[in-house]
Amino acid sequence: MQHVDVLIIGAGLAGCSAGESLLNHNISTQIVEKSSSIGGRLANKRFGGACFDSGAQFFTARDDQFKNFINDCINEGTVEEWYSHFPGSKDRYPRYRGIPLMNTLAKKLSKNLQIKLKKTVIRLTEKQGFWFTDLSDNTQIKSKALILTAPVPQTLDLIQKSNIQIDSSISNILASISYESCFAIMAILKDPSILPPPGAVSFNGQLINWISDNQQKGISKIPSVTIHANLDLDEKINFEDKTLEKSILNEAEKHTGAKIIKYQSHFWRYSKPKTTYKQRCLVGNQKTSLPPLFIAGDAMGGPRVEGAFLSGRSAAELVIKYFN
Repeated sequence: MQHVDVLIIGAGLAGCSAGESLLNHNISTQIVEKSSSIGGRLANKRFGGACFDSGAQFFTARDDQFKNFINDCINEGTVEEWYSHFPGSKDRYPRYRGIPLMNTLAKKLSKNLQIKLKKTVIRLTEKQGFWFTDLSDNTQIKSKALILTAPVPQTLDLIQKSNIQIDSSISNILASISYESCFAIMAILKDPSILPPPGAVSFNGQLINWISDNQQKGISKIPSVTIHANLDLDEKINFEDKTLEKSILNEAEKHTGAKIIKYQSHFWRYSKPKTTYKQRCLVGNQKTSLPPLFIAGDAMGGPRVEGAFLSGRSAAELVIKYFN
């Protein structure tokens, strides 16, 4: 059985942010991730010679702590400004992108972390002041504290399936958090798109919410776009309907001025929190005798890439205080 000070569930930006902070304080940490790669919605896809940011398309930096991290990334060449502000947007925050792709942020944070990929957490058990976490490969990890960073519905489901008795006020907070879903299509074009610089357009149309030109963005050598369907539609329609998928592709061709010759799609069930918790981290074991249990992610304190980073840092700060 593996023994660590802290087990982090989820290798998205929040989990990697927490893990790096704990590592810098010499607190032993293990991250477990059910996917085959880190970064969560800082996702990318490659096929047909093209590269795509398939999840989050950009990020902003507003908090000084995150600004400092991003400035370090800019200085080392892993982040750059994509454009100064979005045409028609009320805010003037620069939009940044990772180099070469968005998951570079998670890779930078996780380069010295222990991460188990393609491992699903089956059950959490509390015993004698420790957490015992059962994984899908029939192994178990013993830890003094837990940080849960998966989308909140998945976190709440794990807690309930494990029969962990958290306070009802915590359960109510978790149950109140909901997410937008998003249907994304990554498409290779026959010719370069006619999208105006900077290669990103937001729509209020019936089918498409967003198109970004990955060639203009500087991440794909061949013409390709990422298409996000209208968020208002995502909860109401079945994206396995190929007729609807074809309609989205047809509309995208009108906007890009180029024929789509190959594509892949992905459905993000938990794309962006619609409701959030006001603090950057939720203490899950309050009013109980449970060992330290912290819940973090972009649903805590702000539904942005920056929010996930800061939530992970906040969870780490609470763990550090506990161990001190």
